[in-house]
Amino acid sequence: MKGKNLLSFLVILLTSFLPIYGIITPVIPSTRSISPSFKTFVFNPNADNDFVIYTHDSFMAWGDSDDYDSVMNQTFYNFGLLHDVTVTVQVFSGMVAALNVLISQKNAPRADVVIGLDNTMVGRAKSEDILLPLASEINLENISSDLIAALDPENYLLPIDYSLIALVFDTEYITNVTHPEITTLNFTSLLSTFGGDLALQDPTQSATGLNFLLYQIIFYEEILGKDWQDWWQVARELVSIDKSWSDSWDRVFSTKEKHIMASYATDPAYNSFFGYSNEKNAALIHNNTDEYGWLQIEGIGVINGTSNETLAKEYVKYALSLEVQNLTATNNWMFPANTQVALPTCYDYAITTDDVIILNNMVSSDYINANYQSWLNTWERLIYGSSLWWAWVLIASAIILIGGITVYFIYRRKTKIDVE
Repeated sequence: MKGKNLLSFLVILLTSFLPIYGIITPVIPSTRSISPSFKTFVFNPNADNDFVIYTHDSFMAWGDSDDYDSVMNQTFYNFGLLHDVTVTVQVFSGMVAALNVLISQKNAPRADVVIGLDNTMVGRAKSEDILLPLASEINLENISSDLIAALDPENYLLPIDYSLIALVFDTEYITNVTHPEITTLNFTSLLSTFGGDLALQDPTQSATGLNFLLYQIIFYEEILGKDWQDWWQVARELVSIDKSWSDSWDRVFSTKEKHIMASYATDPAYNSFFGYSNEKNAALIHNNTDEYGWLQIEGIGVINGTSNETLAKEYVKYALSLEVQNLTATNNWMFPANTQVALPTCYDYAITTDDVIILNNMVSSDYINANYQSWLNTWERLIYGSSLWWAWVLIASAIILIGGITVYFIYRRKTKIDVE
């Protein structure tokens, strides 16, 4: 009888535990970004001293292939020669992953400079104390004061380039003629018309994905006054989620599996430059007659704790000079931060901030920083959590059953000893 009572107790305990799943999953740390992928490039390898830069795999990598070596040399190798250092560039598939690595290394930094952290990440980077302020050491007279204020008025990150986030489409399948609704696109029609053709990026790893998520969240909160999660409940059944921007680009423009993606409003300039398309194959989100955009401002910063602080600040000056900034428009395909750069004519096809309501202006960096991790946790649970619930229940059930069986046999053994 006692054995049956104990068994009944275990069944009740297991049944009672299952609802707890819904409570514990929001705080379970994600493991999707723990081991980010990266590649390493070395410039001027025979120098006596080392200098390390972290950035993303698209930085200066999308120009004319015949010019690639000279662009890399001008961006990295020439600096190494000038200062007699080996420049090691570690490129990550996404800057969110790079930020997580920098945070994990903050007690023993391995990088000197980071390129590509942006306005969605600067708050967390500062709160984690991984950057040094740069206000007094860098001449910023040729960098837009509006960009500086929008990225970080305290100058822990300085603007290096910028662009609006946009939905970019393959004109082989989607044009303003075949799909006129693209000219007045909103988040609802994005899913109802193009959801099955849409490639997005994982915001827990990709800066583009993170900026698109902020675009959608702030639009829903500030413009529509709705719960932003509702859109993703529908989206997760339709869209593809890629690890990086490069993966989405390959999916849309190489393998042609999808035909529209979250990318940048400067992409039409890229298409024009290479002769792929001479039209604005990018769209922003609309509400009524207004057009709304989210501005991504990429920055460059010096790592707190670097043993090469003086040299790191010299590289920041170098990266913001015309020598590097002149390469940005046609190799990184973003608007250069240096106002002295003369843009090529292909940028006539890029979408600018003119006549666009900038959603960044509706929220503070403190608000983004305060909600940053919660948004990512919620997004990840929305997209991936529903497919993994059984694993958590199975693990919890196994633990409870093993513990219960152990208690049961201990109980039986004690009872047997007592009888004897």
